[in-house]
Formats: sequence, structure tokens, C-alpha cells
Amino acid sequence: MSVVDFLVRAAGEFRRGGYVFTGFHWPVLAARLAHQLPGEPFAEVYEAGAVCDRPAATVATSTTDHHAYADAVAWRGTSSDVLLCLAARCDRVVLDAANVDLAGRINATMVGAGEPPQVRLAGGGGAADVAAAARELVLLHGGADPTRLAARVQHVTAAPGPAAPVRVHTRWGTLCLGARPRLVDLVDTAGTDVFLRRLTDLGVPVDWARPVAPVPPAARRAARRTLAEAADRGYRVARQALAEKTGPVHLATDDGGQP
Repeated sequence: MSVVDFLVRAAGEFRRGGYVFTGFHWPVLAARLAHQLPGEPFAEVYEAGAVCDRPAATVATSTTDHHAYADAVAWRGTSSDVLLCLAARCDRVVLDAANVDLAGRINATMVGAGEPPQVRLAGGGGAADVAAAARELVLLHGGADPTRLAARVQHVTAAPGPAAPVRVHTRWGTLCLGARPRLVDLVDTAGTDVFLRRLTDLGVPVDWARPVAPVPPAARRAARRTLAEAADRGYRVARQALAEKTGPVHLATDDGGQP
């Protein structure tokens, strides 16, 4: 599955409606795309202390990039208001998960031990609080390396509560995580065979999963527009996604944001 198609599927989690805690990186982009797609009304809840009920004028480079979404703010508070009070009342929580395990635990700290580690990740911010409080946890894993799906992450940055359903979207399909992880759907695309071998190695049954429906062309075009906007705001993943077919795109450098 291309990143474009992955982003469309992730956006569908927002178009289910309600109040959605929106983590940084892929969740921000999925939410922005979701405003352009059909579905139920929704509002984004940011850790920085804002609720946005409409699309912002600019793609945010972080959830503390207040000027980027100032025109869309319907409520303003503080981080503690969101993490300690609103998170548990959100209909669902959508977080980025560069490294995640079968129980739904997220590692946003580092891959590998020692100093320097093999890979240094962005950090979890308030993910520990919001994941633990989530009624429903949705994780977005947009990377191209299936080994980032682990039996158990080496460093636990955040973990879901014991009763919360957890689902992870990947480029190759969707998994339900928890006590009995299972493959929900599958994309017939490059790398799917490697993904299935990884799941088999982890002990996840792969005998059957429903095929993923094709992404409508209009949704794909909207996703590419969203990625182009994000590339101009410094998102490396957006530039890489667009380069899959279109070659380089312009990257703005004036705001210093390099997600």
C-alpha cells in the first residue's frame, strides 16, 4: 500500500465522528485529510490544550504550533486539562506508533540499547497519560519496516488501559492488538509477503483476513494535496511519500519544523 492509501484509511478513523484525541505526526495529517472526506462530524483534541472543530488554515508542525490552527479553535485550555480530564472523555485516541507491540504498547523513546541507540525516536510527550485513559486506542504505523511491529517493545513509552480495544493501521493492513492479536484486513501490495512472515514469526494467525477495499480516486487526490501541504511545512515523510511517484517537492525551511 502506498503512503497515500494508508493516509486515506487512517483518516477514516476521524470520519467516524465525535471527539478524537489527535497525536502528532501521522494523526495530524490523517485528521487534516479527514476534513476533506465524507463522514460524521468530528473535532480534534490536542495535547497542547485546544479542541478544533474545523480544518485549520495551515498544517500544524506540532500540536503546540498554535498559530497554525488558531482559526479552527473551538475551545482552549491547558495540557493538564486535556491529559487529565478530556482524554478519558474522547470517543477515541489516535496516536503515532513508529514501534509497537502485540499488546498495543508504544515505544517512542529509542530502538536499541546503549548510547547512541540504534534509532532515537521523537519521545512520547503526554502519550503515557492519554493512552492509559483511552476508551479506544487507534495507532498509526506508517513506516515501511515490519520489524517495528514487535512481540514486546524494548522501551514502553505508553500502554493502553486493560479494557481499551486497540487497533493499528499499517501500510499492509490492520491488526487488532491485545490478548489475542489478529489480522483484520490485508492489502495486496509490495511488501505484504514480508509483513505476513513477520506476523507468522510473532505468532499472529494470518490464515484469513478480508481484502482492503480500493481507495477512491478522489480520496487519493485529496491525500496527495494534504501531503503536499505537509511537505511545504517540513514533513519529511510527506516529501518521501510524494517522491514515490512524483519526484521531489518543495520543502519550506523558515519555521524550522522537521517532523
